Parts: sequence; structure tokens; C-alpha cells
Amino acid sequence: MKKKTILTTFLIFGLLVHSRAEDIVKSGFNLGALPAISYNSDLGFQYGVILNLFHYGDGSRYPAFDHSMYLEVSRYTKGTGVYRLYYDSDRLIKGVRSFIDLSYMTNLMQDFFGYNGFRSVYSVDSVAANSAFYKMHQNKFHLMADFQGNLPMDNLKWLLGYGLYNYSIAPVNLEKLNKGKSPEEQIPDRPGLYQKYVEWGLISPGEKHGGMLNLLKAGLMYDSRNAKTNPDKGIFTEALLEMAAPLLNESPYVNYIVMHRQYQSLIKNRLNAAIRIGVQGKIGNKAAPFYRKPQLISTFATWTVTTGLGGNSTLRGILQNRVVGDAFALANVELRWKMINFRWFNQNFYIGTNYFWDAGYIIDPIDWDETVLTANRAYFADKDGLHHSAGLGLKIAMNENFVLSADFGKAFNKQDGAGLGTYIGLNYLF
Repeated sequence: MKKKTILTTFLIFGLLVHSRAEDIVKSGFNLGALPAISYNSDLGFQYGVILNLFHYGDGSRYPAFDHSMYLEVSRYTKGTGVYRLYYDSDRLIKGVRSFIDLSYMTNLMQDFFGYNGFRSVYSVDSVAANSAFYKMHQNKFHLMADFQGNLPMDNLKWLLGYGLYNYSIAPVNLEKLNKGKSPEEQIPDRPGLYQKYVEWGLISPGEKHGGMLNLLKAGLMYDSRNAKTNPDKGIFTEALLEMAAPLLNESPYVNYIVMHRQYQSLIKNRLNAAIRIGVQGKIGNKAAPFYRKPQLISTFATWTVTTGLGGNSTLRGILQNRVVGDAFALANVELRWKMINFRWFNQNFYIGTNYFWDAGYIIDPIDWDETVLTANRAYFADKDGLHHSAGLGLKIAMNENFVLSADFGKAFNKQDGAGLGTYIGLNYLF
């Protein structure tokens, strides 16, 4: 019932926002307000408010905008809070897209499943005895500025960015989580996996409470898609470096990511194939601190949560942050079928389904002390493997660009999660 209510609410507000946009050319300032409503298995039910202020100039470029200011204040029922303000414009600097993001995220129950995938055992018994065993408390602040401009070659762009990040890490706050609960419902006061990793030395004393990072980004992007939402032709490829320079950081490192997306029509206006493949890893011997390892390198990140591997932005049906290594590969393969097209309230709709296979693999495991593994065999295994899942989704789209989405994924290995991953929100995964 909850899922139906969420989809209905999205549809009503989508109609209110988009029905007028088809008929009236906007100019000057325009303020839109929406409830922040979504659901996913890792974070729970989201509730809050989104305000989006647009400036369309004289209206000659409508629906393209000159300036956009986005504000989100929301919470998830499993303990995450989102406080976010970002600015997006291609007019602040002539010929350059500018994106400035100020965010603060609190998470009372941040997922921590250890390192190196299956080599860190996921125990259902541990969860049954202590629901916070695979959790830690994390607060994250960031200030990001990303810039993008054109190069002489068609569809090729340069990317530059800077990010200031501050992570605050601690064991879960049992006093806060247990407040108002009966003794039977309270989380027991026992060490979780994060505390054990600290005790075993797998998380260093200098990293255990988090830290500050000053990060520089640079790269190239090639984009020949024929649409931003559900294209059926073209490619979208990014190659980026993320650098924590020694002069600005206590834990210097250099990471890279190469992400390729490709789209192909199989039956015109009806069936598309979409793939995303990528690899992220370190350059040199120095690795990112443990709290930064799950972060996907990205620019212009309009998604609030961009961690992985595992969860709604990478491997659907697999526990969030289940697959963590110093380098990993990612693949998503989808078939997207527009089953029914119709008009309603003078708008163009389609109902579609998507069928997907997601996979991740650690290609460079995190170094750890093998004597710790030998002394604590219940928590570790001898080898990792392919982490993959499959599932399907339902899409309700209005005027091609406003897409209500529900994806359902199931992991092939119970070590990646035994339940059905459910993700309800907006847009296709990629």
C-alpha cells in the first residue's frame, strides 16, 4: 500500500508541475516546490521538502534555464538526514557550466560491511543478535564546485572540480537510537564490525574518527546521447582523476574512474538496450582513507547518494557498500520496454518496464593483516567473487523527461543480502 501511495503522490505533483510547462513559456524567476518522497531498502522511507528556484532569463531558451537553485531538507526512516543546497548554471561564466553544491548529511546507521566483498562474512545471525552490528555513525559535510566547458571536437568537454569534505565517524549512538524504546526493542550494547575493525587495526587510529579532505578533480567527458532521459542512441563516457594533494591532505592519494554508458534502439520507440560499464581504482601505492573508499567519483552529482558498490545507485538488490576495495569494476545491463503509450490531461505518457542485470567485482583488494583474519575466522573468508543481481522495474513517464521509477532487485548470493531490494523514486539508473 505504501508503494502505491508514493507513486500516486509523485504522479499528482508531476502533473501539477509539467502540465503547465507544456503550455506556458516561462521567463524570469519561477519557484517550484515538491515533497521529497522516495523509498529504498537501504535507507528506508524518505520524507521532506524540495524547493527549486529557476531563472529563465527572457524565456528565449525555455525550457532550458539560465540559473537554478535547489534546496532539499529531508530525512529517511532508517536514520539519514539530508540538508542540501546546490546551484547550477551555464551563464555564471560564459561558455562554462558551473555547479556549486553545499551539503550536510547525517546518518545514525551508516552501512559498514567491511572490506573486500565476500572475504568479509555477512552474518544473518549477527544482525539478529544486534541490528546495529553492520552500522556506524557518520556525518558528512561537503562543499563542491564543478566546471565543464567545450573542446574543439564535437561532444567532447573538459571537466574541473574542487571539493572540501569533512567526515565525522563514531560507533552508533545507542542512547539516541534506544530512546523511547522498550527493553525488548532496544539495540544491545555490543561492539559492531566498525569497532572490531578499529580494535584489530584494520582501520587506523588516524582514520577511525574520520577526517578532512581537499580534493581536486580533472577529466574529460564525451556525450553524444540523443536525449538526457532514456536515450536510444549515443554514448556517454567520463574519465576522471580525483587527487588529494600532499600539501593539502594528511592522507594523500590519487584515484581514477572511467565510466562508459551506451544506448541502442532495438525496436524503434519501443525497446532499447542500455549498458553502463566502469572501473575505479587508485594510482600508486597510497589509498584513500577507509571512509572515502565507497565513494563513486562523479561530477555534477544531482543524486544525493553516490556511494557503492551496492545499493540503488550501483548494484540493485545488493546491500549498500557491500563491495568495497581499492579498485573495482561495475556493470549494469538493461532492456527498456515502452509497453503502453497514451495521452492524459493533454500530456504524453508511457508505461514501461526495465529488466536488468547488475554486477561488481573487486580487482584490487584492500591490504590487511592476514594474522587478524587467522585469529578471527568467524568474520572472514578465503576468497571473494562476482557480486551480481538481477531484477525488473516499472516506469511511468510523462513527456519523456519526468519518470516515476520502481526497481526491484535480488542478489544471486545471500552474502550480498537475502531480501528483495526495493527502490522507488525518479528516473532511470543511468
